[in-house]
Amino acid sequence: MTCCARRTSSDRETIIRDKEKIAKVKKLIPLMLMLVMTIVANAQQQVVENIDTVYTVHPITQDEFKLVIADYSARDWVMLNERPVVVDFYADWCQPCKRLEPILRNIAHYYQGEVDFYRINVDENSDIADVFQIRSIPYLLICPLEGEPKNVMGLYPEQEYIRVINIALNR
Repeated sequence: MTCCARRTSSDRETIIRDKEKIAKVKKLIPLMLMLVMTIVANAQQQVVENIDTVYTVHPITQDEFKLVIADYSARDWVMLNERPVVVDFYADWCQPCKRLEPILRNIAHYYQGEVDFYRINVDENSDIADVFQIRSIPYLLICPLEGEPKNVMGLYPEQEYIRVINIALNR
């Protein structure tokens, strides 16, 4: 019986192969970290998108407006929706409208199911824009459950929209 085992040439070859494998794995670690970080970032983005769809501003057409909110061509305004509604009249080319979009998402989140939010593209739905005499955008139409709709024209800070919506909804 010996106290130390002798290393043979095959042991040395195995050690060399193991060191080469370790070197290859070390080269792969940064790539694996980047892959994991990409997967995590995509998962976080998906969570953000899912949250955004919960409190979103839904695009609708003028025909859908008549079915969901009110028949704007009727003589008397009769609200069809079960909750108050805020409608954003916008155009794709309008820079203030683009800046208003994230503000409205925040406001939709603030009202969490108490108020429904919609968007109507005035370039694609000119009839409704004519009925409401929209000559400047962004233009918000605030429709309480009772009474006539109110409007807000232009781009303002988020708190101003909340203040005006609360006034229109008698809060």
